[in-house]
Amino acid sequence: MVRIFSLVSLLVASAITAQAAQFCQCLFQDGSHCCVYSDPAIGNLDCQRWCTNAHRADGATNPNNPLEVGTACAAGGKYATVSGWNAQFRTSCYKQ
Repeated sequence: MVRIFSLVSLLVASAITAQAAQFCQCLFQDGSHCCVYSDPAIGNLDCQRWCTNAHRADGATNPNNPLEVGTACAAGGKYATVSGWNAQFRTSCYKQ
C-alpha cells in the first residue's frame, strides 16, 4: 500500500512539474520580467517563438503605430519558464 501511494505521489509531482513549461515568462533586454504567456489550448509552448514579439498587457500604445498595443518586451525571444502559481501574480502578455 505504501509503495502504491509513493508511486502515485511521484506521478502527481511529475505532472505538476511538467505543467510549468506551459507558462512562458517573457523578459525585457535587461532580464527583468515583461509578461507571462500561456495558452491552455496549445499546451506546451515554444517560449522563444511566443516571446519574440510579445507585448505586455498594460494598455500602453505605440505613438508611431496606434495598432501596436502594450509595451514591447523587445528582447528577441528571451524568456524563462515559470510555474502556474507564479504566473498568476505576473502581468500577462497580449494574446498573439
